[in-house]
Amino acid sequence: MALLLVLFACTAFAQTSRDAKLLVTVVDQTRAVLPGATVTVTGLEDATKAVAVPPVKTSDQGIATIPGLRPGRYLIQAEFPGFDIGFLRDVRLRAGDNKHVVVLPLAGLQDSVTVSRDAQESAADRRGGAFGSALTREQVDALSDDPNEMAQQLQEIAGGGAVLRVDSFEGGKLPSKAQIKSIHITRDAFAAENHGAGGLFIDIITQPGVGPLRGGGRYQLRDGSLSGRSPFTPKKGPERSQNYGTNFAGSLIKERASFNLSFNGSTSYETPNLYAALPTGTRAEALALRVPRDNFFMFGNFDYAVTKDQTLRVSYNQNDSTQRNLGVGAYDLPEHAFASEEHFHTVRVQEAGPLGRRFFTNTRLEFSWSDTDSRSTLEAPTIRVNDAFTSGGAQVSGGRHTRTVNLASDLDYVRSIHSLRAGIVLNGGSFRSDDTSNYLGTYTFESLAAYEAGLPRSYTRRIGDPNIDYWNLQAGMYIQDDIRVRKGLTLSPGLRYEAQTQLDDFNAFGPRFGITWAPFKNGKTTLRASAGIFYDWLGSGIYEQTLRVDGFRQQELNIINPSFPDPGNVGIVPPINKYLLAANLEMVRNTRVSAGVDHAFTSKVRAGVTYAHINGTGLLRGLNLNPPGIGSGGSGGGRPDAVFGNIIEVTGDGRSRQHIVNSFLQVFVSPPSPNPSKELWNWKRINVGVNYSAGKIENDTDGAFSVPATGSLAAEWGPAQNDVRHRFNAFFGTQALRNFNANLGLQVASGSPYTIRTGLDTNGDLIFNDRPDGVGRNTLRGEGSLNLSGFFVYTFMFGKRRVQLPPGIMINGSPAGNFTVTQMQIDPLPRFRLGIVVNAQNLTNHTNYVGYSGTMTSPFFGRPTAVQGMRKIDVGLNFNF
Repeated sequence: MALLLVLFACTAFAQTSRDAKLLVTVVDQTRAVLPGATVTVTGLEDATKAVAVPPVKTSDQGIATIPGLRPGRYLIQAEFPGFDIGFLRDVRLRAGDNKHVVVLPLAGLQDSVTVSRDAQESAADRRGGAFGSALTREQVDALSDDPNEMAQQLQEIAGGGAVLRVDSFEGGKLPSKAQIKSIHITRDAFAAENHGAGGLFIDIITQPGVGPLRGGGRYQLRDGSLSGRSPFTPKKGPERSQNYGTNFAGSLIKERASFNLSFNGSTSYETPNLYAALPTGTRAEALALRVPRDNFFMFGNFDYAVTKDQTLRVSYNQNDSTQRNLGVGAYDLPEHAFASEEHFHTVRVQEAGPLGRRFFTNTRLEFSWSDTDSRSTLEAPTIRVNDAFTSGGAQVSGGRHTRTVNLASDLDYVRSIHSLRAGIVLNGGSFRSDDTSNYLGTYTFESLAAYEAGLPRSYTRRIGDPNIDYWNLQAGMYIQDDIRVRKGLTLSPGLRYEAQTQLDDFNAFGPRFGITWAPFKNGKTTLRASAGIFYDWLGSGIYEQTLRVDGFRQQELNIINPSFPDPGNVGIVPPINKYLLAANLEMVRNTRVSAGVDHAFTSKVRAGVTYAHINGTGLLRGLNLNPPGIGSGGSGGGRPDAVFGNIIEVTGDGRSRQHIVNSFLQVFVSPPSPNPSKELWNWKRINVGVNYSAGKIENDTDGAFSVPATGSLAAEWGPAQNDVRHRFNAFFGTQALRNFNANLGLQVASGSPYTIRTGLDTNGDLIFNDRPDGVGRNTLRGEGSLNLSGFFVYTFMFGKRRVQLPPGIMINGSPAGNFTVTQMQIDPLPRFRLGIVVNAQNLTNHTNYVGYSGTMTSPFFGRPTAVQGMRKIDVGLNFNF
């Protein structure tokens, strides 16, 4: 008997050791796991069909475990409500563990679905909802219809310095508001997939044209009679703006192909305000000329489902603009006007979806071409009296022509506790430019008294060939891993490498590391700490300057104490300036460390705070290799090389230091919804958001060609030009009254710094940046700014036929303790909807002063010379069907 038992046990053990164990991870297209999904396994051959395998539910980690299977061929099927069924066909299982991933796409965006994850696991996900916020539909509606104004508004909401991405593409123009599905602000983006050290991104996702044909049109008018007047002019000049647009979207092939197309334009004019000090006295007036602007913008998307998992998106956008009488106002007299014309075109192709059974790809390819052209209204030399007035021609001509290609691809791989991502970015193109300036010469006077005496301090002029042609390539690659050590703890190591053709710097390795910790099971609190090294590209404008004004292709004449109004035969008069890059120039390096906390107090109230410290080294600044000799008496003589004037070398020994604290608060009395209220009044349909940032930014350079006023970099340390210490943004939105949407936004910021300068060229280098002894950079500050904006729309709905609009998607990251991706089905609405719109900027007409003069020889020293953002009110109509 004992022998039989032993033989039976050995047989069972041998049988078990030959069994196959299947582990199936079920995820959606965003790579979020799907707990509670049903996995069914069906045998495809006689040996595997013999035993029926019951369906298995996935765990909280999205994994279905099915042991005891006979090795052989199987069909694996995964299902979850609201998603299409996922299949892995003809899978061969071998003895031991067999791991596979099934990706489920949303079911044609037709059903309503909520995908929930374990609260603590979601909170510890680096890519989860913590340290980010999504704009509500009301906030999106309250944005400007003008893409440039919209970009500025988003920067103000985010706190400034954010990188804008449209469907994962960086740069370019924003789409029309009607094509935007969602806008998400991500803070503390430290991972290796990100280039910049700012850690702040604004992601804009456009929506496909799902469902039957729909469309709409809009028209908005701004009349100057409702606009605010500048306090610098006794009378407000005329102003008018018209914005119009139309959009169409729908399915071309049901659940296969769709499109979204919009056309937008604007025509406007405004009156520039002059505030200048002339020998005859100060002129403060609205000029008798207009600044007209015409813009046309087109944006189109085409989506095609190559397979159930693979989606191809092709988009095209075009932006054409013409502007006249630019460069007029403030110190600049009417004859200083110029006109510009710009044409931008972009084609984008994006393919995303699973690759095989374990990988997910997102590949983007972008082709762009642009042409710009500028021309002066008056062709004449320029006369500039520092911070008093500028007369004569603008001296701008020619333009820039670019052809660029951007290729980026990300590859994701999930296995066990690892979520690996690797990627590559290639940005390159050809650049051709015949842009030229100062080709007739500029006289610079140190003061009004010097002008009246006919004693200019300098005369500069560029002569030679302005044509340049070059190509540039910027490349980056990275690898990173999110390691889920346990349910509430994720470690995120990574490494990024970057290189650029114009620099001989091949050591730009940027390691990154982050820790995301959710200490409590309810998932309401997330803690994060990170550190990393980031690099900055060399700007194309810097490189172009060194190519163009190299002392041979183009020469910049620089004459001290010239005769006036005729400097003489400038074609043979030395010395000349030239610009060059340092031979060992490297990419600017930023070392960033950060820490933060994100907490959901209730399901409706959420707040967070993040601190970041950034040390910058290798910042670009100008080094004068040919300065005037000591004791030259301000004559500009005694230079080491008498053939040249200033030889400005762009070198990388500057540094910077930043301390930034960013905090936010969100309050949703009721969840935002695209559905109109069924009640006439419901006070709970309101939401409030607040963002406050405090920071201190210091450096010792004002730019690549900025030469230290004292000649010593050590004396230049001080506040940076963008050192705005405090920013506060608040948003209030309500749909309490049925069919009425009211939104208010408040932006408050402290003043920007500016530098005291003598206005004189004491050291004879003909660079007018001299400061009084003992005075540093940016020691004075202007006043702060305040802007209360409002957006109001009342919608009339009519038509017997009711239509079903495509659903919206709301991403809600941990305020209620769970991470949810909710597809909100919109109730059927009457076919036609007409909205009356009022959009107001600076409702209180608060005076925001800018243009502070730090020049001691100016009559305006220490005073503002302009205002920005006076009250503007647009009224209009929106029509949708």
